[in-house]
Amino acid sequence: MKQTILTTTALAGVVGIMTASNALAEGLDLSIGGEINFQAGFSDQDSPFDTTGAFTRDVKFANDTEIHFNVSGEADNGLKYGAVIDLEADVSADNRGEGTNADKTFIWLESDLGRVELGNNEGAEAAMAVNAATIARATGGIDGDDEFYINSGGVAPGATFLIHPDLPTADTGGATEDATKITYYSPSFSGIQLGVSYTPDEGDGGTAAGFTGELNGDQENVFGLGLNYAGTLESVDVNVGLVGAFGQSELATTEDLAAWQLGTALTFEGFSLAGSYGDWDDSTMAVGSNLDTSFWTLGAAYENGPMGVSVTYLDSERGNDDFTNLVVGADYALAPGLTPYVEVSFFDADQSGTATDNDGTVVLVGTYLSF
Repeated sequence: MKQTILTTTALAGVVGIMTASNALAEGLDLSIGGEINFQAGFSDQDSPFDTTGAFTRDVKFANDTEIHFNVSGEADNGLKYGAVIDLEADVSADNRGEGTNADKTFIWLESDLGRVELGNNEGAEAAMAVNAATIARATGGIDGDDEFYINSGGVAPGATFLIHPDLPTADTGGATEDATKITYYSPSFSGIQLGVSYTPDEGDGGTAAGFTGELNGDQENVFGLGLNYAGTLESVDVNVGLVGAFGQSELATTEDLAAWQLGTALTFEGFSLAGSYGDWDDSTMAVGSNLDTSFWTLGAAYENGPMGVSVTYLDSERGNDDFTNLVVGADYALAPGLTPYVEVSFFDADQSGTATDNDGTVVLVGTYLSF
C-alpha cells in the first residue's frame, strides 16, 4: 500500500506539471556537444596476482569519448521541457558499464513546481550527494579513473573493496546508476532543495528488451532521497547534502538496500574543504555475511584562474576488509575546452586472510577536450 501511494503521488506530480498548459511554443532548440578524454596510466603495485593478464603491463593508454544532445523548449505559459541524450562514441564497450550505445537518455519537465526527469539518469541520491570528490580536480580524485589501473588479486578492486564514496545504487555506475526511473526535484527554498527518485527495478534500463527477471538478484522498488542546502554564510559558500537509498532485495538470500551519506563542502576565495560519512549497513550483501560497510572522506582544493589542485582521501571498511586511497590531482585550462591534467593515487587494499592484498601508486596524465 505504501509503495502504491508513493508511486501514485509521483505520477500525479508529473501529470500536474505536464497538464499546466496544452499550448506549446513553436520550435525546439538543439545543442550538440561532447567530450573526449585521452589518458596515459602508469602503475606500480605490490600484488603479483593476475589471472586475466590485464594488469601485466605497467603502462596503459585509454581513450573515452561521449557525444551529448540537449533538446529544450518552452510552452506559452512558461513550462520548460526537453531531453538529454548522452551517446557513447568509443571503439570498445564502456569500462563503467554505461552501454555500447548510450549512457543517459531522459526527458525533463520544469516549472515553478519543480523539475521532473523521466528515463535513464542518475537518481537524486547520486546527484545531490556531497563528499570530498565533489571538489576534486583532474579525473575526480577518490571517485576518478585510478580504479581501472588497480589490480587486486586478479579481480576488479570493487568486487572486494568499496573503492568509491557512493551509495550502492551509484557504486558500480553504468546500468545500475542509470536504471530507468522517475525523479522529482523541488524548487529551492532559501537554498534548501529536496529530491526523490523511484526505480521499479534497478536492473532494468532502456527499452522493454532491457527488462530483467523479478528474481535475478538485484534490488526492486528503490527510492533515492536527497536533501541539499546551498547558500552563502559570512562570505563562505556552503553546500550540505544528506542522501539515502532504500529498496527491497529480489532474493531472500540478499539483504535489502538501506544506505545513507552526509557530507558538506565549504568554499572561500578559491579554497575548498569537503568531507563526508556514509553507511551501507549490510545492504546488498549475502544474508548472514556480516559485511557491514561504511566509509568517510576528506579533501581540500584550490582554484586560481585556469589552474586547480586538490587532495582527497577515502577510507572504507567492509567487514574486516579495508581500503584507503589518497589522491592528488591538478588540471589547467590551457585553451577553451582543452584541459590537461595529472593525478597521482596512493592506495592500500587490505583483505584479512586472503591473497588479494595490494598497495601501490597509479599516475594518470591526460587531456580533456570538451566541446
